[in-house]
Amino acid sequence: MRLKFKELSQCYFKLEKTQKKLEMVDILAETLSKASSEEIGKISLLTIGKIYPDFLGIELMLAEKMATKALAISTGKNEKNVAKIVEEVGDLGQTAQILLEKKSQSTLLSFTAQKEEKDYEIIDVWNILDSIAQTSGEGSSDKKIRILSGLISKASPLEARYIVRMVIGQLRLGVAIQLLLEALAKAKTGTRDKKNILERAYNITSDICFVSETLFKEGIEAVAEIKAQIMNPIKVMLAQRVSSAEELLERFDGKVSLEYKYDGLRVQLHKKGDKIKLFSRRPEDITKQFPDVIEFIHDAALKDNFIIEGEIVAYDSKKEKILPFQQVSQRKRKHDIEQKITEIPVRVYLFDALYADNKSILDEGYLKRREVLSNILKETESIKFSHQTIADNTDEIDSFFHHALENSCEGVMGKGVGEDSIYQAGARGWNWVKYKADYVDKLSDSFDLVILGAEFGKGKRAGKYGTFLLGCFDVEESIYQTFTRVATGFSDDDLAHFFEILKPLEREKPKEVLSDIDCSVWFDPKIVIEITGAEITKSQMHTCSRGYFDNENDGLALRFPRFTGKLVDDRPPEQATSNEEIRTIYLLKQ
Repeated sequence: MRLKFKELSQCYFKLEKTQKKLEMVDILAETLSKASSEEIGKISLLTIGKIYPDFLGIELMLAEKMATKALAISTGKNEKNVAKIVEEVGDLGQTAQILLEKKSQSTLLSFTAQKEEKDYEIIDVWNILDSIAQTSGEGSSDKKIRILSGLISKASPLEARYIVRMVIGQLRLGVAIQLLLEALAKAKTGTRDKKNILERAYNITSDICFVSETLFKEGIEAVAEIKAQIMNPIKVMLAQRVSSAEELLERFDGKVSLEYKYDGLRVQLHKKGDKIKLFSRRPEDITKQFPDVIEFIHDAALKDNFIIEGEIVAYDSKKEKILPFQQVSQRKRKHDIEQKITEIPVRVYLFDALYADNKSILDEGYLKRREVLSNILKETESIKFSHQTIADNTDEIDSFFHHALENSCEGVMGKGVGEDSIYQAGARGWNWVKYKADYVDKLSDSFDLVILGAEFGKGKRAGKYGTFLLGCFDVEESIYQTFTRVATGFSDDDLAHFFEILKPLEREKPKEVLSDIDCSVWFDPKIVIEITGAEITKSQMHTCSRGYFDNENDGLALRFPRFTGKLVDDRPPEQATSNEEIRTIYLLKQ
């Protein structure tokens, strides 16, 4: 028997009412345990606010204005009146619930037939949301509004709360993928202990629908056997950081593979026969934005089926120089693609192979994967292998490091050379470390931080956000911790742009944010920016790494922060600088 959407909505409501992670896992697991294998994949996606995995590029989100119009139609209210309630309540989903409750009461008082509520199954709701997402072409906006208003009009008030939130991308449950994986493990195996098996499968497929369906159809043993597949992006491996050549060498027991760290867009390239796709680190399908790169790969490929990784950089062939990140980031635009190809030519530097000869090679050592990479493609003018050397002393490291800087790179990557130097999908381990110019003593550190909240500016900044509260990510707890507040380094254009992209993300304080600081405005934690600062100090105001020091009230804070001008739009917030990274830097400099 299939689950009703009403029951899932009741589960969501319970999740909203608690801040306790283990309680949230139990609440979600109880509902998931009742699901069938045919619907568990869709439930998993809906619970993290999606209808398809990111890499398929089919988005559910509607503009809030369109959803407001659909709500007005379904409740018989004036659109301006609905917008006024939203402004008072601060949540379109809650507004939907309020209006439908009033409509039901009004219907009863008028002694007319009660509003007909449809007893939606979860799959019914998913199918309707899917039809909204798939609607395109002339008149599609009106069609989407009609479909949504029809869905809302037959929903219960509580169901409407979450339907509306889903379509505008603001579910607000505080359920990150890690919590969902724990709940799935408990729902099917009775314990959260098997979460690591699910996490591994998710990291190598990026598909929570497939993983959860496999779990419910075939069991945890089948999930453990899931392999990497071409056209399913593998979650990228992340690196720790070091601040000296000595530390870099020590981390790898005296021998390390070094590569240039390019200032570009990290890309995972999948080739299956003649079909090639490019995925960003988020992971999103960016194939259409880089038709020139597709041609480069076709020209360089020596084999048909593979998954490789590299960095796309803007490149001036006349000066033989790599251009700054801000140049190549413009190539991600979805319009004027042919014009941008001419204006901003690119080169691809490849550095890893993950799948070849019809099998995954994630568990091979790094040097073996590098060897495979050289057998998959040949170098051309536009496809190059990353600059690499093996070093066993600090002089070699320093020399290679300075060569990297001279060649417009950020620094170097250090990678293990032993058999245990496997590719840890989705993990930030010590098999890879980054050593950048801004990590060196006497230079400021840089951090990729998530915008959590803001205060409005004054003077010429009036009407825009002027000061931002920024946070790091706690991987173990899947929460964001505050690390600094920043108001410097922003141009007028920056502030206008941030107001435009952050305004739709305004909400009540997210439950996944741990903060002792209050903000005038809170946001969904989705936007990552690069910040530089003078030093990290202990602070009882900020929550970064709180609980790791002798004084349990101490956290870490960044002094004299400044925006570098870089919006890190190719990095999901879960891959922002972690509290562990920040703690490591702080302890190394004591």
